[in-house]
Amino acid sequence: MNLLRAIAGKEKLTGQHLVILGCAVVFFLIFTAWSVGYTSRSEFCASCHEMTPMHQTWQTSSHKNVACFDCHSEPGAMGVVKAKAKGLKEVWLHITSATMDIKADERDINCFSCHQDKVKTNVERALAAKDPHTKKHFDNGMTCISCHTGIVHNAKINNVGLNRDNCANCHLDQMRK
Repeated sequence: MNLLRAIAGKEKLTGQHLVILGCAVVFFLIFTAWSVGYTSRSEFCASCHEMTPMHQTWQTSSHKNVACFDCHSEPGAMGVVKAKAKGLKEVWLHITSATMDIKADERDINCFSCHQDKVKTNVERALAAKDPHTKKHFDNGMTCISCHTGIVHNAKINNVGLNRDNCANCHLDQMRK
């Protein structure tokens, strides 16, 4: 009774073969689910020395209760697959000592999953309230990161609200009025 020979068609596939094959598939699925969960933890991200500075600033940020994976992967099943593929590539580059360019993916959709109330469609009301999160900004190609860059991984601006200097980058003429 050789399962590999039965799969190759050289022996008859028996019920015992199917049970062994079924158990192997179940074990594989359980291991895969466990691996995805384990490697999605922020502590796992921090296990690479290249990530130590980012992990340290994240621990003191206002987002310390948000997992790295929640901000740095696309939502949905395809997002998980893409993030895990990218992670495997980074592990390979780390092991082979190739140059790694660590670049996190930051997408507004990830911000909106927690901050969905931030996009104001009523521009006039938002401006009257001095709320910069208007649809007009997003329609003009700005992203959350346009203003909030470094919000988690820059120790100097962590937990500090934005100030008028951020707005002055684009609106200096209007601010002088």
